[in-house]
Amino acid sequence: MRAKKVRSALRELSGGLGDAGLFVPIAVAMITLNGLNATAVFVVTGLAYLGTALYFRVPVPVQPLKAFAAAAIALGLSAETLAAGALLMAVAMAVLAATGLAGWLAERFPLVLVRGIQASVALLLAKAAIELAAKGNWPGLPPIDPTVGLAMAAAACATLFACRALSLPGSLLVLGAGAAVGLAIGGAPSLATGPEPVSFSLPTDGEAFATALSALVLAQLPLTFGNSVVATADAERAYFGSRAERVRPARLAASIGIANGLAGATGALPVCHGAGGVTAHYRLGARGPAATIAAGILFVALGLCLGAGLPDLLQVLAPGALAGMLAYVAIEHGLLAARLERADERAIAAGVGLLTLWSGNLAWGFAAGVAALALRGLWRRRPARPPLASAPQARREALR
Repeated sequence: MRAKKVRSALRELSGGLGDAGLFVPIAVAMITLNGLNATAVFVVTGLAYLGTALYFRVPVPVQPLKAFAAAAIALGLSAETLAAGALLMAVAMAVLAATGLAGWLAERFPLVLVRGIQASVALLLAKAAIELAAKGNWPGLPPIDPTVGLAMAAAACATLFACRALSLPGSLLVLGAGAAVGLAIGGAPSLATGPEPVSFSLPTDGEAFATALSALVLAQLPLTFGNSVVATADAERAYFGSRAERVRPARLAASIGIANGLAGATGALPVCHGAGGVTAHYRLGARGPAATIAAGILFVALGLCLGAGLPDLLQVLAPGALAGMLAYVAIEHGLLAARLERADERAIAAGVGLLTLWSGNLAWGFAAGVAALALRGLWRRRPARPPLASAPQARREALR
């Protein structure tokens, strides 16, 4: 009995860390390149995990705002600008939640578009997995051949499928193997213990808010609503059924608003939820709130105990291992996206995903899906032509 409880606890922890393949690379990049506070990043993310677990009572993912993060890294935006963007996202999500607009819009969101967004996320995760594995190793560390990185990712992905069949804690095994490879190649990092000082303050520079609005928030908002609110609520119901009754669009929007308000005040990572994260947690073993409670406690402990040395510590994880986790989630999420009965709807969902992959922008795929549904509606409403009369009937009509 005790051994069974231990295995169950390990599976829950494995599921709670199922989204690490997405969180760790973005967190490392934004701490290193954008000057985010490492302690704030991990403590706020951990608190968000704890809050969602206690309120929703099922595993709900906490992820970086992906389009937001990509633009911030590419443009080299400052921590103050990111804080301004987090606060703007918080206000927008709070308005959606408080006015009831989140629920109203979600009820009118066609299922085929939800599946199209999920297909888009699956393809983007697969692309990110390949790119991460091809990096070989983190900048400044001994290189790993890209072919070896891709092979490592494939092995990690296969391991996760095997562990799922054997009811083993797959993500813990993969992360442990990734750390072993990183230590063998790069050696042990020098660790600085203790938290990085965190200050509570709000950005005051109007230019920071203007830049955040134009470069980050306007592009992120529709993606957050589609994937982090509507598609996440759908994925939670698909995996957890009636247990996910509390996971409603307005409540998801409210939790995103609260988390980003805290992130904006502390210099932490702007976050959201995500349908892909639901798949990651569930398929890697998470079945109850204990999974994300465990992840939240771990993140808070890392931030408080090792915050000053986290960037170096996280780079112990070989990118190939994280890429394998992303690839596994991409495959499982693609299977979720395929849950449509009609062939024409599966074609629309696939088209949304492929256009998103080609453009790199979920907004383009979403717009194409809306256009396809509009054209289908017009085609269905076209007036029916009267049936053609048979030849004998036509002759009789002519003789009358």
